[in-house]
Amino acid sequence: MLRITGGQCRGMNLVSPPGHTVRPATARVRQWIFDVLGSPEGDTVLDLFAGTGAVGLEAMSRGAAHTLFVETARPALVALEQNVVRTGYGEQTEVWQVDAERALTRLKEEGRTFTLCFCDPPYRYVRLARLLAESILEVVAPGGTLVVEHRGAEELAPGGLTLVREKAFGDTVLSIWTAPEAVEEA
Repeated sequence: MLRITGGQCRGMNLVSPPGHTVRPATARVRQWIFDVLGSPEGDTVLDLFAGTGAVGLEAMSRGAAHTLFVETARPALVALEQNVVRTGYGEQTEVWQVDAERALTRLKEEGRTFTLCFCDPPYRYVRLARLLAESILEVVAPGGTLVVEHRGAEELAPGGLTLVREKAFGDTVLSIWTAPEAVEEA
């Protein structure tokens, strides 16, 4: 059973599509993320490859101000939309049915940034290293955080970000990077 682990919606069950089309972040993984990051109070969140929305909704439950979910798979989108309604965060969230690369291009064009970004692509997604190296920095706010769930064998280097923590959960690795603070002009 997929549940929110903390905050206002703690213990609430979330919907997941049948079968193995979606690999939601486990409660243990989500708990570790927020134990490391602390409270997301007031954060703006980007949840790329959102699936059921479990990670972004966990952030909302723990005090995030706004979350943009990006997902393309129809079964996952149906579950995600049900979960947004179930948690009552509809007015504080957006759901985009577009692939991650197009979403990042659009966000860069709009000049939007996020203080907390989650990226949990399917294991078969082969462009993750390029996506992180070329596209992600411009949407992570100065001083913001990027959390990536990936296979342990993948070598990742998001351009301009500093790796601060990594932890393996079986074959899955969670990597946490931070963006540099904004440089004040003299």
